[in-house]
Amino acid sequence: MAFATANALSGVNAVMRVLSGRHNGTLGNVRAIRTTTSGRLARFFIAAAVDDESLAFDTESLVQSGAVVSAHGLKGEVRVMPFTDFVEERFFSPCTQYIEDQAQGRTMGGDYDKPPGTVSKVKIVAGREVTSKGRNECIVKIKGVNDRNASEALIGRRLYVLTSERPVLREEQVGDGDDEFYSSELEGMTVVLQETGERVGVVIDVFRGAGEHDLLKVSVPPLPTPEGEEAPAFQPDEHVFVPFVKDIVPTVDLARRVLEITPPTGLLDLRQKAQKPRRQKARGPPPPKKKQPVD
Repeated sequence: MAFATANALSGVNAVMRVLSGRHNGTLGNVRAIRTTTSGRLARFFIAAAVDDESLAFDTESLVQSGAVVSAHGLKGEVRVMPFTDFVEERFFSPCTQYIEDQAQGRTMGGDYDKPPGTVSKVKIVAGREVTSKGRNECIVKIKGVNDRNASEALIGRRLYVLTSERPVLREEQVGDGDDEFYSSELEGMTVVLQETGERVGVVIDVFRGAGEHDLLKVSVPPLPTPEGEEAPAFQPDEHVFVPFVKDIVPTVDLARRVLEITPPTGLLDLRQKAQKPRRQKARGPPPPKKKQPVD
C-alpha cells in the first residue's frame, strides 16, 4: 500500500504496499547517533545507557516508521502515528528503532517530512492498535520511558528504522502498478507517456487509501500563458493524481528511474494548483498605550 505522511492509514486496497518501512523524565537504553544533516551531537543523559558510542548516518540510511503524536496514560506510553504497513513488526513486537533527539516539527504542508537532526537508539517493548478520529494509531511502550513527563517529552518526535533493515519486496528492478514498492523508491521518479515518451512530470508523493487504489501525486509544469496575455506574477505549482494500477502504470523501471503511464483521456487535464503559503502573523504583547497629553 502506498504511504502518505500525515496521510490516512485505513480503507486501503491491498494492490500495493508502499512503506516508509521538553525532556523532564528519564529515557533509558538509548544510544546517541549523529546524522550528517547536523554537525551537533545531542545526547540523552540516562540512568542505564546501552552505549554512548557516536555513529554517523546520512539521511538516506534512515526511513520514517512513525511519529509520536501524544502521551497516553500515566505509565509512559505514547501514541504513535505509523508510517509503515509493517505495524505489527515495528510497534507491537520488541525491536530497535531511532528517535529524534529534538522534534523537528511539521512542514508548511502539515507533513512529518523534514530531515532529522540527531537521533538516538531506543527499544520498543510492546504496543497495540487503537482507532482515533478515523485513524489507526498505535499505543507504544518504549523502554525507559516510565512516566507522563517522559512520554510528553517525546511528542512531535519521529521514529526511524535503518533502510538496510527493511524487508526486500522483490528482486526485479522493473515492475508495474500492481507490484509492491516503497514510497521512497517511487518518489522522485520521472513520469513519461509510454506511447510517445513525452515527459509528464515527477512523482512527489504517494497517497494511500484514496478510494480503491493508491495515488501518485505527480508534479507537472504549468500550462504556457496564452499568446497575448501577460504571465502572472505568481505561478503556483501544479500537480495531477495518477492511480497506481497496472492498467495506468504498466511500467515502473527503478534502474532508469522512469515510470511509464497510459492515462485515460482527460486524466492529465485534472490539474490542481498548490495553495500559496500564508505568512503567519507574529504574535506578541500589544504595544504600549500612548500617554494622553495633560491639559
